Amino acid sequence: MKNILIISSEYTGHGHKSVHTAILQGFQKLYKDEIECKVINGFQLADKIFSSFEKLYNPSVKYFPDMWSALFLLSDKNVSFFNKNTSKKIEKELVKLLDSYKPDLILSVHPLFNGSVLDILEKYNYKIKFYTLITDIISISHIWLDNRTDKIISPSYEASNFIIENGINKEKVITFGIPVREHFSSVYSNIEDLRKNTNLDEKLKILLLNNSEKSSRIYYIIRKLNEKYDCYITVVCGRNRNIYKNIKRKLKNYPIDINLIGYTDNLFKLFQSNDILITRCGSLSVSEAINCIIPIVSMGALPGQEEATPLYLEKNNLGCSTISTNDIFDKIDMLIANGRERLLKIREAQFNYYGRDVREEIVKYIASELENK
Repeated sequence: MKNILIISSEYTGHGHKSVHTAILQGFQKLYKDEIECKVINGFQLADKIFSSFEKLYNPSVKYFPDMWSALFLLSDKNVSFFNKNTSKKIEKELVKLLDSYKPDLILSVHPLFNGSVLDILEKYNYKIKFYTLITDIISISHIWLDNRTDKIISPSYEASNFIIENGINKEKVITFGIPVREHFSSVYSNIEDLRKNTNLDEKLKILLLNNSEKSSRIYYIIRKLNEKYDCYITVVCGRNRNIYKNIKRKLKNYPIDINLIGYTDNLFKLFQSNDILITRCGSLSVSEAINCIIPIVSMGALPGQEEATPLYLEKNNLGCSTISTNDIFDKIDMLIANGRERLLKIREAQFNYYGRDVREEIVKYIASELENK
């Protein structure tokens, strides 16, 4: 039995946890009796002060996005400082874990635990394969990059070019895409099936996914959608109960029935059954949507690691970038013009996208590399 140690995080957004869950599911399905995977939260290897920083992520991106952007740029320009200090914080507990678990391969899905972990492996002369799986689709911080890594699993061709241009040996970089969890997949077996089942003339179904947005903005979008289009509207608020309660209160006397949902385990079903998704462009939300074949209209992106994602979607005909809240409706107008021609074109591009349905490809690649150890 081979052992893989996956270093991730629990509270720094949705992405890292979703990626490690996808990888676990892949190994469980394909290599249940051959490869064991253990996931650890890298922040929990450190003291309480350091580990508490992880829980500041969500309030920071919601209330202080500019501060988060500054921190992103700081880590991008001061890689050695962040690696050195993180390494000191996690060294003792990581060494204990490596000695007890004895992994054959370490897979990092969080930028703080690449160079910092490699420093420790080098210091103690551990001979363990180290892989990095980057979870940001296009805006790659330099803290992800370290030429001592054995392989970097890249989320896009554009990211791969950036990685190689910034000093990583070309043979260490392999482009797949971002792995997503089970069920986040297309219900169509071929492009003709997709075309036949695209909603080109019936009532439009619009899904609004809240990612740390203020309730006032969500309510404004709901009102404008209802005023402009004959459509069904579903709003997912996630785990934020306050947002859910605030929007529910505002909708109490609203004349149109809105499908308002808090947290749901069936997000993939909503992606598969709606025609248009309005969301902030986090890499995982975007990747899951593409896998389910739903055209994306951006309602913004977090400064730093998300800010180039809307333009990436537009460039690859996977969705629409916007410059303001009101521009959301201009982009929907474009999608549904001429018999919803552009909406169909985006669905076709998503179906043919190279980065779709890559979970098992990545797992098979890692497993084959383990065999060659």
